[in-house]
Amino acid sequence: MKKILLISMVFMILLSGCIRYARADIPAEGTFHLALINNTNIDIYGYEVSYFQDGTPRGGSGGGQYADNSKIKKGETFTLEFDHVNFLPDKEVIFEISIFTNVNQMEKVTLKSPVITMISSMESTYYLNLTGNSVGDLEVN
Repeated sequence: MKKILLISMVFMILLSGCIRYARADIPAEGTFHLALINNTNIDIYGYEVSYFQDGTPRGGSGGGQYADNSKIKKGETFTLEFDHVNFLPDKEVIFEISIFTNVNQMEKVTLKSPVITMISSMESTYYLNLTGNSVGDLEVN
């Protein structure tokens, strides 16, 4: 009986860890999300994303941070929403990502490699994994 109880408890704990991912974050009609996952070892206080099509700036996120200016911890996902009206249809999009490295958002670092993609579908979420141990070796994949 104790074995069954122990196995049941372990199973419940494992299932409770999956609940966080059971809810899908579905963007509103005509929008898409860019989800930035912080897997770095540096202090990140916010993000800014600019995007370009055909060599022309099309817009930006205007920046994103927590309301209390707290750090975005390792493992946390920060999501930015974009509207379809800001993009040319069937054209490649270049996203340039900058990271704020202090609480006042006075210091920012732009990733060396921009993210280049085709937006295949609105009502989608694109996940970008940020990695690096220092400001100089930040990467996105």
